[in-house]
This record gives sequence, structure tokens and C-alpha cells, in this order.
Amino acid sequence: MRGILITFEGIDGCGKSTIVAEIARRIPGEDEPPFRGREFLFTAEPTDGEEGRLLRERLKLPRSAVGGGSGSADADGLEELEDLFLFLADHARHLRETVVPALGRGAVVISDRYSDSRAAYQGATLRTAVPRPLEWVRDLHRPWSVPPDKTILFSIDPALAFERCRLRREEGPSSPQPPGPDKFEEEPFLREVEANFEAMAREEPGRFVVINAGRRKDEVLEDAMRALTVALAEAGSGQ
Repeated sequence: MRGILITFEGIDGCGKSTIVAEIARRIPGEDEPPFRGREFLFTAEPTDGEEGRLLRERLKLPRSAVGGGSGSADADGLEELEDLFLFLADHARHLRETVVPALGRGAVVISDRYSDSRAAYQGATLRTAVPRPLEWVRDLHRPWSVPPDKTILFSIDPALAFERCRLRREEGPSSPQPPGPDKFEEEPFLREVEANFEAMAREEPGRFVVINAGRRKDEVLEDAMRALTVALAEAGSGQ
């Protein structure tokens, strides 16, 4: 039985990680095809590796604090390129240490974020640094990355996603200075990223399954489980 790579994507605040965690809890109780007899490995990007930890710390900082504070457009573009290549290094580690070995032994790998997040997010951050940044970032992956067999995309109104991010920050641990949004949790930016995800889904309708993530959690979970079941059944039949 060949390995299968299924990715979950969407902008910050879409509820994707919550649903992936629910699926991970539910799958051990599924003893019928196409779940029965399969190994499932749940993973995520950024990873917990050295590059992933560094990325998470960088994303919490204002842009000027990361890059040294020149504030020029050129410097901002170089700062975003630093982030991109850290993401790529983290992805390479993820492939080498986790994804490729698991696929090689026939596992179903379910990743909360993968290469499409890089294209969608860095395709927005690099819009003033390189021409056609979405396509450029995707092209950087093509010679060496492992493409997903299926991608479940959580689509949501960016205004709602932004509000969810705001509430999540307010409900987080108290501190003398409440945390502000990281640079990926601002509504205008989220709109650009959502548009990039939508563009990729239109380009590859056979790979993407788009789910309306603006509904109740139980509804989204059922749609996600249904999409996962169909993806596994298709892979098992060789479609």
C-alpha cells in the first residue's frame, strides 16, 4: 500500500489546526475502509526543528525588529527573503526527517500546512521584491519537494478570520503587555493570502478540496472527514 500525502491549508484564523487535531483524535476509532489497516502520521509546518523554532520567534516580532530597522522597501524585501529561505530549509528538514520516510513505509501523512502555505503567504510578502511572487515561490519547490496527493483548503472570509485571531490573542495567557498580532494576522494581508490560495485551487481543481470554514466547528469537521475519506478511497483504488 503506497504512502499518501494529504495537506490542510488556509489562512490564519480559519480553524484548520483545530479540525486537524479533532481528526487525529477521531481516526483511531475508525476501523472501516479506507482507514482500517493504515498508519497515520500527523505533522505540521513550521516544524519543531531548529529552523521552525526560529521562524516562530521571528514571526512574533515587528518587521523592523527582525531586520535591523532600516524601514526601506528594499530592506523589507530582503527581510522577507530571509523568512522564505528559512521556511524552505525547514521544509527540506521536514521532508528528510518525517515526510519521505513515512511515505516510504506506506503511511498516510497529514500535514497541517505545507508548501502551498509558503506560496500563498510569501507570495504576498514578496510582492514588491520579485515579479510574480506566487509562481516564483512555487517554482522554487518543484525540483525537489514532494507534492501533496490531496489538499483540503479551508476557505473563509478574511474579516472573520481576523476576528478569530483577535479573540484568540485576547484569550491567551495574560502578560504586562498583551501581544499584538504577528505579521501574518492582519486583515489586509490575510485578504491577499486568501486570494493566493483561491488562485492555486482554481489552477489545480483535482488536487484541492475547498471547504467553507466559516461555519460551526462540527459542520466543518464532518466536511473535512468526508474529504479525507474520499481522498483515501481514491488513493486506494489508484485514481
